[in-house]
Amino acid sequence: MRCLIVTGLFYPSKLGGPAKTVYWIAKSLVSSGLSVKVVTTNRHIEDPSVKFNKWTWMDNIQVMYCTSSILSPLKTIYHSIAQMRVCDVLILSSFCYYPNFFVALFFALSSQKIIWSPRGELFESAINDSKLKLLYFKLIKLLFAKRVIFHATSEEEVNRLKKHLGENIKTELIPNYIELPEKKPRIETGNDYFLYVGRIAPIKALDNLIIGLSKSTKFIESNVKLLIAGEVENKYKNYYNNLLQIIADHPNLSDKISFLGNIDGDEKYELYANAFCTVLLSHSENFGNVIVESLSQGTPVIASKGTPWNQLNEYKAGYWIDNNPDQISKTVNLVLSLNKEEYIEIRDGAYKLALQYDISVNIDNWIKVIKNIYGKN
Repeated sequence: MRCLIVTGLFYPSKLGGPAKTVYWIAKSLVSSGLSVKVVTTNRHIEDPSVKFNKWTWMDNIQVMYCTSSILSPLKTIYHSIAQMRVCDVLILSSFCYYPNFFVALFFALSSQKIIWSPRGELFESAINDSKLKLLYFKLIKLLFAKRVIFHATSEEEVNRLKKHLGENIKTELIPNYIELPEKKPRIETGNDYFLYVGRIAPIKALDNLIIGLSKSTKFIESNVKLLIAGEVENKYKNYYNNLLQIIADHPNLSDKISFLGNIDGDEKYELYANAFCTVLLSHSENFGNVIVESLSQGTPVIASKGTPWNQLNEYKAGYWIDNNPDQISKTVNLVLSLNKEEYIEIRDGAYKLALQYDISVNIDNWIKVIKNIYGKN
């Protein structure tokens, strides 16, 4: 079975969760005996050993990294269409990576099998009342609703797909699975911190988090800090500056919040392991890879109800809360009031939940969908 994946971001890109999510899927499919090729871009790839604009190998995956330029979409479309005759199933990541639309069109006209993942782009906070996006989604509905299997990572994303593309579309719900990293030892230093890992962007609601912390008496009176690890894209510079202004407007936060920039590799997982708690309070997330990454280190998570993570409550692995400063403050006070036994229990629950998302034991869910769509049982 031969799969072609087309995505705007792919490992070792350092921007966004999908870059690694799609990489883990591809890597595990190859380990299960499937052949996988990937057409992508070189966006946010800093590794000088990665070759661009030619087929190269990445962990037994054949990858074409097209250099980002005004011609990049055309390169992506060209190299993808060139694989039509040797491809059994096409997997597309993102609706709003626009080359995917044209690749899907060529493959659909040739009656090829297609699986398409919107990656959270149908949530209201992602659409942001854009008439152009709504018109684009209507076009996808018109052309592809009966020709494509749509992949969702949560029940809420299934609902969003059906709302925009029609109740009768074919959907498959497969959560994001990750390649569980080695569990790092937790080093008790007495310098506890809450941790955020991800993009510095409005959808992540870091403004709510910062205001919520300013209202938390337990946080303000303690030596606990907030560490923010993530890249600031140029288009969100104003948002970043707004966060700095919020901090400046609350003098009790002046020495309690630090921006670390992008952190990756072992350093990132050590950061998770030693965190008191990780926070992800996005207005919307179709999944939230950082939650599993944190849980994999036994670190509990505070997540907003904009994420599909009610399991945090079920597993006693963290807290699934409303995204507003008062609720954030209340939850932070609660977390900082836990005694040692209660905190150990919640860390144990965190790691148990992470094990449910190990891709090495869940890749069969993807293989089943791929074989079914191709007609092989």
